[in-house]
Amino acid sequence: MTILLVTFTFFTVIYLMNLFIGLLNLAIDDYNKKEEFLLQKAQIIMEIELFYMLPCYYDIPITKIRKLINAIDNEQTVFNYPPFISKKLRELVAISDDNNKLEKKIEQLTKQNVELKEKLIEQNVKLKEELTKQNVELKDDLINQNIKLKEELIKQNIELKEDLIKQNDEFKKELIKQNVELKQQMERIINYIEIKQEKDNEKV
Repeated sequence: MTILLVTFTFFTVIYLMNLFIGLLNLAIDDYNKKEEFLLQKAQIIMEIELFYMLPCYYDIPITKIRKLINAIDNEQTVFNYPPFISKKLRELVAISDDNNKLEKKIEQLTKQNVELKEKLIEQNVKLKEELTKQNVELKDDLINQNIKLKEELIKQNIELKEDLIKQNDEFKKELIKQNVELKQQMERIINYIEIKQEKDNEKV
């Protein structure tokens, strides 16, 4: 009787554990965070193995194992005690290679970023120097053009002033000449009138 009771209890416990694991497998499809389910599943299985000393074996896709290990490495999960992940398991799921490739890629991108930043700084410095040089040259050109323009204006002003003075002198000479001629004509007219009056007086 005791043997039957122990046997019945043993098989009942195994059946309930397998049933619970099966229910977890069905529930994982309806939940978004698969890593949390895998974590919870692993915790329950570990507790069962620790408390009942009954090792359980079940199939799990390698992608899910990789996601769970990545979640543990990135501290995205919470354990009551730290899990142990063997090196052999990491090699089987190619976590180490992926991490090494990722680290190398990050280093390469960082190096490229630094080189690009240095090139941009160098180009910026060269551009600033070129702009400064062009600005200085443009400023010098403007100053030279301004000086030439001032000199040209002064020269034109002097020439215009000289022309005006010359024209004024010529105009004065012309006026004087016309005035003299007019005066001579007036004298002639006056003389003519006087002579005519004298002749008229003599006739009378």
